[in-house]
Amino acid sequence: MRRLKLLGMALILSGLLAGCAQPEGKSAPATAKSTVEAAPSVHTDAPPESAPPLKLPLEEIQGHIKNVHYADEDHVLIAADKLYLYDFATGRIIAETSDEGIQSIHRGEDGYEAVRATFDPVSKSGGGIAGGAPAYSMIFYDSGLVKQSEFSPRSLLSEEERMISPESIAFSADGKRAAYATDQGLYLYDFKKEQQTTLIDLGQTDLANLKKRSGIVAFERLGFTNEDRDLAFTAQSFDIPPIDGKSSFSTCGTVHGDGSSLTNQTFESFSCRELINYDKVVLFAEDLDFTAPSGKLLVMKMPGGKPKFLSLTEAGESRFVSGSDKGGSFATALADRTDWKVRIYDTNTGKLEKELRIPNDGDKRYMAQVPIVKLLDEKRLYIVLVGAKSPDVQTNVVMGQF
Repeated sequence: MRRLKLLGMALILSGLLAGCAQPEGKSAPATAKSTVEAAPSVHTDAPPESAPPLKLPLEEIQGHIKNVHYADEDHVLIAADKLYLYDFATGRIIAETSDEGIQSIHRGEDGYEAVRATFDPVSKSGGGIAGGAPAYSMIFYDSGLVKQSEFSPRSLLSEEERMISPESIAFSADGKRAAYATDQGLYLYDFKKEQQTTLIDLGQTDLANLKKRSGIVAFERLGFTNEDRDLAFTAQSFDIPPIDGKSSFSTCGTVHGDGSSLTNQTFESFSCRELINYDKVVLFAEDLDFTAPSGKLLVMKMPGGKPKFLSLTEAGESRFVSGSDKGGSFATALADRTDWKVRIYDTNTGKLEKELRIPNDGDKRYMAQVPIVKLLDEKRLYIVLVGAKSPDVQTNVVMGQF
């Protein structure tokens, strides 16, 4: 995360899939390797006769597995050289499309909405800046991953305005609206009306306007919540009045979809970093680079945004948090010499539900990047991708139930 002296700043890839539910504690996790050069090997312990086996159709996946994205209760999206739609019922890939530089994707009412990053040598309005900075656009697919349309807000922004990052773009649950942040403001776009609305203007830097927006100088991450009525965010903010020589600091909060009722909060011994949004709750993990970990996770109940903290087993876990598909659980990942410790918690109670240890198989490169963890609440299924962020190693896929 970058610090701002005045204004400025700037997703992650992973992937794999899983099969059907098994009785808890009755079988060991399934593991697999994925690579471009050779067909990945698959190792699974046979489940009890009463439960269907985990199915891993890795032979159908081309290239390095980079990410898994949530789709719905019966499907996940697997990002590799292509984007694949995996069906749990059949254990097969049922659709695929080109990757197109997709950074994030989610299921809406009519299909899927994705954020794409492309690199332009010279990018003028809204997407990036000269010199190869990324430009962002939104791609719409039907339920079979057939591309329907593409939208870029660049033409709606000023000549020198730039978008911040993939995390600063969010879709409403139904996919009918999108929110996005630039270095000049926070905007809402209605696709049906083809209308952009400015929610928060960051272009006015005088003290009165800074106070009006609670010291915010940049929005970093966005997510819809409270039945799409509100936006949750993390931001960079200044003191009011600004203190000469003091850098901006991390804050988080919510704002109504019409730009009203802005709340921007800081917490003692906790600095907001990652945002994981759901309809009734928003999770905030800690700042990765600039604070000592507290071992807590910030949870805001919606509506209202009332904060509470959940205590984790170890302090360092609070920097690396992954949310489930429905928000009923979350996972943490923490390195321990030659192993990754992955813990799964209940979001409502904070109770530890499962702990995994995933060895690095004697290859230190697997410890270089934090694993990607996905949790499917209804299936009680976890998918852990070790090495997905490092293209020079095979992705180690670990699957099981919690």
